[in-house]
Amino acid sequence: MKKLRDLLFSFLTRIEKLNYFLVIVLWAMGALASPFGFPWIVLGILALHAFETVTIGLKVGKEAGEKFLYSVCMCMTFGFTWWVPLRWKTENGLDY
Repeated sequence: MKKLRDLLFSFLTRIEKLNYFLVIVLWAMGALASPFGFPWIVLGILALHAFETVTIGLKVGKEAGEKFLYSVCMCMTFGFTWWVPLRWKTENGLDY
């Protein structure tokens, strides 16, 4: 199981910038759809990212030496596409 986790974490770390771009596109799609009576994309992202921030994002940010506000902002914006690569880099002593 750890091998699968390591494979997934390393893959997400390699495509980190692409993940950020895709999340920004998702936020933009939600922002464009909201005025037309479809706020569910934005509300879904907010709910998931709020849960992630409280349960794991702040912990990973603290372990990596990031400031509280930075961790909250990054996790609320990018969710697991922020904390998975950060955790991987921290666990493996990689430069971030």
